[in-house]
Order: sequence, then C-alpha cells, then structure tokens
Amino acid sequence: MAESRLLRDEDYNTHFDPDIFIKSYYTVLDDTIEGGLMPFILKGLHDVFKTGNVNGVRLLDIGTGPVPHSVIPAVPFVQNIYLTDLSTVNRKYLHDALFGSGIQDFSSIFEFLAKFSDKSQPWTNVSDELKAKVCGIFHCDLLQEDIFGGSYFPLFDVITTSLCIDAAAPDVETYGKIAKKISKFLKIGGHLVIANVLGGTYYFVGEHKFFSLDISEDEVKSCWKGAGFSIQSWNLMTRPNKSENSDFVGAFVMHCIKES
Repeated sequence: MAESRLLRDEDYNTHFDPDIFIKSYYTVLDDTIEGGLMPFILKGLHDVFKTGNVNGVRLLDIGTGPVPHSVIPAVPFVQNIYLTDLSTVNRKYLHDALFGSGIQDFSSIFEFLAKFSDKSQPWTNVSDELKAKVCGIFHCDLLQEDIFGGSYFPLFDVITTSLCIDAAAPDVETYGKIAKKISKFLKIGGHLVIANVLGGTYYFVGEHKFFSLDISEDEVKSCWKGAGFSIQSWNLMTRPNKSENSDFVGAFVMHCIKES
C-alpha cells in the first residue's frame, strides 16, 4: 500500500528505487506510457540542440536522477558535462552505470534518439562520448541557499534540467527562488534548457508516491523571466489521458537565454 503522505527530499534516499523508476518510465518509449511524456521530452530536447545554436564548453545538468536523459541530446555540442543530484542512491546508480559495474546502459534512450539523428553512427558511440565528457556527479540540494554545498564551479555555458524542480519546490514562490539560484551558475548569454510537467501533484515509483508541484505554464514562464531569462522557444504537450501512476496534465520543453 502506498504511503498516506507524499514523499520528497531525503525520501529519495530511502524510498526511490532507480531500477523500478527506469522500468516504469523509460523502458517503453511510446505514447502508451504516461501519455507519451518521455518521447515528447526526448524529442523536444533533441530539437533544441540539433540546430547547433545551443552549445559551449561546459554543461551543468540539475537533478539528473538515475538517468542522464536530459544531457544525451547535448553530447555532440558541449565538451564537459557535470551531472548532479540530491540523492546518494541516484548518484551511485549513475556512477555505476556510466563508469562502474552497473548493468544499465540506457540503450532505450540512445536508440530512441538515434531515430532523429542525422549521423549514421551507432548509439554506442554516443554512449562512449557521453562517458568521456562527464566530469563528475555532484551533490545538489535546490532547497539550500548554496545548492552545491560550498563546491566551486566556474560559470557554465549551458544548463539543462528535466523532471527535477517540480519535485523539489514545495510551492511556486520557492520555484522562483530556485530559478534565481540556478541562474547564478550560468554565463550571461548562456542557454537554459528545461523540461518538466505541468499541473501535477504526484507520481509513483512502485508503491511509493512522490510529490510534484502543481504549477502552470504562466507561473513557469514568470519564474524564469524573473530570474533574468528570455524565453526563446516553448514546446507544449497536453496529456491525452490519465493514469494511476501520475496526474500531470501537460508537459513542456523550454529554451531560454540568460540576459541579466
């Protein structure tokens, strides 16, 4: 039986199972799973990066979780990739998958994105390139004033984040504060690429029910504009049907440029 309370924050170290999460949301990438959420996000991220205009030396991914899906489309366009997450469990899972003895190779994501690639290289080449470019997997707590706990990073050219901030922010006001914290790590003129759900309050990982922030399109845009960003593109998906695993009503992929 699921918990009566919604799980969040440190619950990701005790109740979040990366294998169940990946099996539930990433193994089958089509419209039958959560209204096609992951295919929409992956294709949307691919479309942002495929132009080549979003590029740079250093990329920071906020809240990678156990799956680096938000950085895979960016691999050809940056040189150094920094992954982050709150959960010790997720950081270890990522490390084992990318550099250790983990059996997870994220092949479903690479194979899905390969369908949209102009290059004829096998997905394993992109996987090897990702592993070569990842500089580390760091702790990140978006609810702290210093989200990296004292770790110093030079400013980044690109910041990505997907399915993270809505799980961390307890309300829209805090979401706006998180946007400003993240902005501090991006160069003026740098790129932010974010994917997330709208209007959701929970999602399940196995029997465990996790919190999601109910936030609207207008609120998302207002938060990022308030953090000094100019929105360049907004791709919206309206969910065609509901499921027992989550209650979000839509999703988006947004590209912004930091102006101040």
